Amino acid sequence: MEVFIIFFKVVAELLSSKNKKTMRKTTILSILFAFTLQMNAQDFAPIGSIWHYTQGTLNPNVTSFKTLESISDTVISGIICKKIIEVERYFDTINVSYHYMYSENDSVFFYADDNFHLLYDFGAMEGDTVVLDYFKTYDGTPLKMIIDSTSSTLVNDQERKIQYITCGDGILIEFGNHAIEGIGNTSFMFPTLDGSLDGPLRCYQDNNTALFLNPFHPNYGWNHEDCEEIKTGISENGSDEGISIFPNPTSCCISIKNIDKPFAYKLYNLNGKIVLSGIATESTEIRITGLSQGIYFIELESENLITPLKFIKQ
Repeated sequence: MEVFIIFFKVVAELLSSKNKKTMRKTTILSILFAFTLQMNAQDFAPIGSIWHYTQGTLNPNVTSFKTLESISDTVISGIICKKIIEVERYFDTINVSYHYMYSENDSVFFYADDNFHLLYDFGAMEGDTVVLDYFKTYDGTPLKMIIDSTSSTLVNDQERKIQYITCGDGILIEFGNHAIEGIGNTSFMFPTLDGSLDGPLRCYQDNNTALFLNPFHPNYGWNHEDCEEIKTGISENGSDEGISIFPNPTSCCISIKNIDKPFAYKLYNLNGKIVLSGIATESTEIRITGLSQGIYFIELESENLITPLKFIKQ
């Protein structure tokens, strides 16, 4: 719907301009033609589509998740594309960024550094090499995606091509081993630095596609129970619904309310670095005057129970 609104706004502006009638008609027809082509080609990242990826953290005991979600149509340099929001989490949202992508025929492009760049070519066949010139390898040459073979899989009873790929230099940059038509790489949407904490894909869904669970996930199993699961590496055997931090926000100190036994605590910043640790009881006051302003997370651990909490330092 937003795409149609954008189109009709452009047409209205042209009709109200002082250009000659013939020029207005030609321009409108040209825009309509381009608009129609893009509407027919816009089959990647439909509005409402969402990808869930595993996201590691600097805390070795915590594995979180990251999402990409297509939220609206927009126009960049005359090209109708999708606005995609990326949300990183560490028990809660810690960072939000945006991407802009569009598809044409079998290719998918993304916007960066004032230009659109090739990301996928689902028309490529076995033996083809796709050059992803925006991404550079360790020696400075463009990243190349080699199509080793292809097959297909069913996504909501629709047959989708799978490309089995070799893509990465083994030193600086990597791009997984599989790309699924209409979904993307089964590792992460974009190439990542070697050893990155992003990926693999847990699941994908859009308004016309039932939940697609990544069959190439190396830990095939737990992600099929909950695409948004946060794993702590510690058994969660108790109830912690009443435990809270007070005051929150705060500028000098915090206390843990509704705990009836001592808890070991670790306090993390947004980068996952431990900045404070110790033992807390309900009467313990944890002083945080030496911390910078921002969001922090605290983990309480006792008898195989881990309780994550968040607070804001003013």
